[in-house]
Amino acid sequence: MTAHLGLATTEVLLANWPDLHGDWTPVVHPTVLEVISLHAALSVATDALQLANHLAAN
Repeated sequence: MTAHLGLATTEVLLANWPDLHGDWTPVVHPTVLEVISLHAALSVATDALQLANHLAAN
């Protein structure tokens, strides 16, 4: 099993579990939560960068 994150310009491999069989939800669920947290952090960082660029331009 693999977990991928599809971005606008590329796809990123998040995790690879080559020997994962059976009920994989306890293993994959934390990865999904990590991706959600990463998305939130990147969103905040993007907003902060846009604000800094706007303030620097004025």
